[in-house]
Amino acid sequence: MTESRPSKRGLIDFIAQRLTAVIIGIYVVHIAVIFALNGDMDYVAWRSYFTSGYALLLSSLTVLAIAIHAWVGMWTVGTDYIRGSAVSNGIRLAYQVLLAVALLAFLVWSLGLIWGLL
Repeated sequence: MTESRPSKRGLIDFIAQRLTAVIIGIYVVHIAVIFALNGDMDYVAWRSYFTSGYALLLSSLTVLAIAIHAWVGMWTVGTDYIRGSAVSNGIRLAYQVLLAVALLAFLVWSLGLIWGLL
């Protein structure tokens, strides 16, 4: 079996996966608390909150964390299940390129929505 990443890369991926999961979890708890404490918010209040600098930065950080989390997880799935021959190496490369393009599109689209550019 051949390694497709240099040594110690697994530790970096492990830490990135856990750190991004914590960021996503904090955001989910934060939004749940906002819902619990302000259940009667109308559209104007929600828009006011989500256009504040704090909410914009937290939402942007969370979207970036989701993209990194997805990349590490899907890269791991691809390298674990698409391996073996030269043909499978080509398939894995195509899979990773498609994944990178999809995640980049998600990131640009999401950040555009968060910052009001789209």
